Amino acid sequence: MILYTGGKTGGHIIPLVSLIDNKDESIYVGYSGYLEEKICKENNITFIGLDSKNGKLTNIFKGIVFLFKRLKKLKIKAVVSTGGFVSAPLIFYAILKRIPIYLLEENLIMGKFNQYIYPFASKIFLAHPLPKMKKKFIHTGIPMKDITVSNKNEKYDVLIIGGSLGSKPLCDIAYSVSKNYKTLLIAGRYYNEYKEDYNLKIIEFSNDIYNLIQNSKIVISRCGAVATYEVMYLNKPLIVVPSEKTKRNHQVINAKYFDDNGLALMVKEDELKDNLIEKINNIMTNVDLKIEMTIRQRLYIKKDSKERIRRIINEL
Repeated sequence: MILYTGGKTGGHIIPLVSLIDNKDESIYVGYSGYLEEKICKENNITFIGLDSKNGKLTNIFKGIVFLFKRLKKLKIKAVVSTGGFVSAPLIFYAILKRIPIYLLEENLIMGKFNQYIYPFASKIFLAHPLPKMKKKFIHTGIPMKDITVSNKNEKYDVLIIGGSLGSKPLCDIAYSVSKNYKTLLIAGRYYNEYKEDYNLKIIEFSNDIYNLIQNSKIVISRCGAVATYEVMYLNKPLIVVPSEKTKRNHQVINAKYFDDNGLALMVKEDELKDNLIEKINNIMTNVDLKIEMTIRQRLYIKKDSKERIRRIINEL
């Protein structure tokens, strides 16, 4: 039995769901009523819900006590975590029970909780190489679901993705983009605040995101770990607009790295009106830029991430 934990955002949850191989021998531990429970139900993964109604420290303590009762009859081989304080009860349970711990870090700057507990981990799997690599760190990339795409969807010049919750600045700029380019906006929670234009289609969300990416010429996105990795996995020219309100500013750090290494172009949120259209025009008209970016993405992305992580855990 292998247990998985991490939650609240798709960036923490999707890689773990993608990593789960044998659902009969896997359990996901997270907060009841949050996104992790919803995604586990959609994927028929056994879920153990923890209480999140109290303060952070109280939730951790109550969660550990609950897990000692709930898991006492299970033979647990390993715990795999993407971090976040939702994972704390299971991680501390694993430390106390001396169960091997494996961490998956999706960003270029390690999350606060992962920084606290990585000394207890057997291995840390990295989506991107960190500036200081230790022996137990392995650059594996992000495990992805099996991706199948078709050319049946309607084609767009520009696809704008605001993340799992949506992004108001990206929604606002969509009208300017659609003046010159056929545009699809995934608006998330802001869906009801915007109206379609003759060259702009708006949807709330999509379960067919890979096909939408595949059938668009350029993708504009926030700089969440999984969203950007999906675009680069499918080898599409990418413009990232990092949120500056994330913890430890990880989206800005990710975006600068991608821009510096030719994997994407970065536009700051307060420069959208001045610079975004120019960046789009540059990609559309500069064939060399487009080719170089997609080549760099192809060399950077690790498509065997899922199999490699599974193999390392099984071997150890």
